[in-house]
Amino acid sequence: MFLSFLRQPLLHFFVIGAGLFTLYSFVDDTPAQTSNRPSIIVSIQDAQWLVSQYESMRNRLPSEEELQVLVDAFIRQEIYVREALLLGLDQGDSIVRKRLSQKMEFLTEAGAEASLVDDAMLKVYFEENLERYRSVPRVAFSQILLPEPATGSISEILTDLDAGEDFQMLGAKTLLPAFVSPVTEQVVDGSFGQGVFQQIAELEPGIWSGPVKSGFGNHLVRLDSLVPGIVPDFESLRDGIEQEWRRDKAVELRLERLEELRSQYDIETPNLSLALSQ
Repeated sequence: MFLSFLRQPLLHFFVIGAGLFTLYSFVDDTPAQTSNRPSIIVSIQDAQWLVSQYESMRNRLPSEEELQVLVDAFIRQEIYVREALLLGLDQGDSIVRKRLSQKMEFLTEAGAEASLVDDAMLKVYFEENLERYRSVPRVAFSQILLPEPATGSISEILTDLDAGEDFQMLGAKTLLPAFVSPVTEQVVDGSFGQGVFQQIAELEPGIWSGPVKSGFGNHLVRLDSLVPGIVPDFESLRDGIEQEWRRDKAVELRLERLEELRSQYDIETPNLSLALSQ
């Protein structure tokens, strides 16, 4: 009966199968299957970035122990960020949303730094934006604050001036400067009142004229010099022009990219009047 059992086909099948399984286990070089646990890999580039950050703040390289602390902090931050994202903690957070939006803008604007530009392109840009590079005009003037009523005191003061009197000794007492060196419209209007610069710029140079009205009253004014705004030549501004070209290019790329992305969404907005009425 035992011999009969040995001749059973089913026994032969199991023996052959066991042999093949044993042989395969010896020759199979497939690596053992790893778990599905997520990985955090700190690359050499990450470590070098941590070193550069430390050096920029401390003006020296970190020790190996200090670098290990930085790496541990990097790993801790990565764990917390991943777990926070899994929990949806980024949702509805205005600070996170703003930061992500800024990163998208920076990513888009980076293309402007990589854009190739030559002098011909910059000269066209320069010609299209001449007023941006024009220097602001300046005036230098002397002034006498008129006693009230101004119309009655003008002729008397002009007579004194013709007689050679010192203009700084004439007129009403004031803390305003009698002589103002070349200054811009912003300075003049900031000191004397809105519109005074334009009044002075329109006077005939070298002649006492008035009254010029300011926030302090009426003045006799002598325009001593008028320096008009000028546009410097391209070569003297070339580097600054390129910087401004790249800045404007970055804005252009950002707006184009936004429109491209916006076109990929169906956007619905509420009735704004209704929102304001709540």
